[in-house]
Amino acid sequence: MSTQSLTSHLLYLSRDQITRATQSRFLARAASGTLSKDVISHWLANDRLYMQGYIRLTGELLRITKVPTRPTPIKDEGPLELRLVDWLVSALVNIRREERFFMDVAERYGLDVDLTGTDGVTIADEKKIEGLKRFERLFDSLTTGQATETILPWLEGVVLFWGTEKVYFEAWSWAKRQAEEMAEKEYASDADGGAVRNEFIENWTNDEFIQFVYTLEVILNEGMQGVVDGNEGLRKEVEKRAEGVWQRLLDAEEAFWPDVD
Repeated sequence: MSTQSLTSHLLYLSRDQITRATQSRFLARAASGTLSKDVISHWLANDRLYMQGYIRLTGELLRITKVPTRPTPIKDEGPLELRLVDWLVSALVNIRREERFFMDVAERYGLDVDLTGTDGVTIADEKKIEGLKRFERLFDSLTTGQATETILPWLEGVVLFWGTEKVYFEAWSWAKRQAEEMAEKEYASDADGGAVRNEFIENWTNDEFIQFVYTLEVILNEGMQGVVDGNEGLRKEVEKRAEGVWQRLLDAEEAFWPDVD
């Protein structure tokens, strides 16, 4: 009988692709401060659009997560579903704070993160990077409003959230290590004026972020273990559902880093 956690299982399945998704040429160039303002602006604009799907999925998971009717004593950690709701609420707060941070940095460093056309609403498809298009399809598939699985109905959405946050943290942590290994160079002399190295890398690699990711990882693994309870057939069924989302999100993550060679 397998005792491996769901997240360990997923990470083991895809080691090579995870490396590609977290150690791209784009990240290496970001760490060296050699990405132009135009390149950074376009990527940030796409990353901001990714947030819209993130917000929609958060709402969907809040809708389908059943909160226990029995009150929880204040000193208790609370049942898993209530902890998931707490995480989702925090995620909404964080993503809105992140967008405001994007706009603040963009304005201070002269970056253009607006991809809309002359009508101020429409975004031409060719302005979207392939990774964003894949994420949009993935978010759309999980926010249909239709009936969901009865066993862990939130599974796919939580796998997506945990996976994308995990990969994002690992990717920028790798970039940070590359930056630290290089000879010291003033951020102001970077091609983007220092926006990535001075602002974004630190924001995406802090202790608060990794704790945020770890909290959801615990919820995901406990949720699976609680329903499986030694049933190997059910474990395989849950793993198969998780693997489907995991593979699609890794494909999106790998394609989210623009080709800068």
